Amino acid sequence: MIETRLLSTDELLRSLVDEVTEIRVRENAALQKLAELDRRGVAAELGYKDLPHVLRHAVRWDLHTARRWIANAALLTNEITPTGSELAPVLPLTAEAVAEGALSIEHVGVVAEIMKTVPAEHEVTVVGYARDFEPATVRRLGTKLAYTIHQNDPEPRDPKPAPPGNQHSMFWKNGKLEIRAKLDKVTGAKYEALLDPLAKPRPTTADEGPDPRSREEREGDALAELVDLMLRADQLPEHGGEPVTLTLTMPYEDLANQVGHATLDNGDRVPVEQVRELACNAGIIPMVLGGAGQPL
Repeated sequence: MIETRLLSTDELLRSLVDEVTEIRVRENAALQKLAELDRRGVAAELGYKDLPHVLRHAVRWDLHTARRWIANAALLTNEITPTGSELAPVLPLTAEAVAEGALSIEHVGVVAEIMKTVPAEHEVTVVGYARDFEPATVRRLGTKLAYTIHQNDPEPRDPKPAPPGNQHSMFWKNGKLEIRAKLDKVTGAKYEALLDPLAKPRPTTADEGPDPRSREEREGDALAELVDLMLRADQLPEHGGEPVTLTLTMPYEDLANQVGHATLDNGDRVPVEQVRELACNAGIIPMVLGGAGQPL
């Protein structure tokens, strides 16, 4: 290690800049890991209320700091959809600058604030500010930029209340797909009408007594049955020009010998027993793999 007292002022300052840049690059690596922990639902896996509480225990951050890091991670990392597709970060140019070590965590927070007030194409300008100035100056310049962009806009009026729209979200957690939805009255009534007859208690015989499933379990099984009914319908939606299908990949020998598991597009595993049931009505596409397991 070079003795700092032996360095010239220029050398010492350059060394400090290099150290700070390296720290920021490592902060970006930490953000990537933080986003992956969030995707995995680690809080539920470890028995915590949420991810900020995990971080408070693991790295001794206060909850405010933990939430700030989680928010930044969501803006700067690629998002994985429920089907396994990878989407670009919300702030792609900011993510590039952070990966280079050019921006601090504080810069990211300010850039995110400004980007809420200006169109997405102005991210290049805002990131340019952040590369050249400290966060406080970036905030002032961003406020000025937003004013310049919107100065000729008509005077704002009280917005009309938006009609309630349908909302649907889904994400994988601990090997299961969690679904949340808010439907308008008409759509909700249709959904109930479809689900209700499939969710009725179903004792097989009078001797077996009542259906042991809870209402939530019966409605979950009903939704699964509804999905199967839809897949057997004549008019299926298309994805990429092909009918919607469920794709599972596994070696033929394992399927024939009833061992191992199949892999979904998102990387989750499906036991061979379920795969054999699905294979009864499935089409099979042969795939030849190279020595490293890559499709040829």
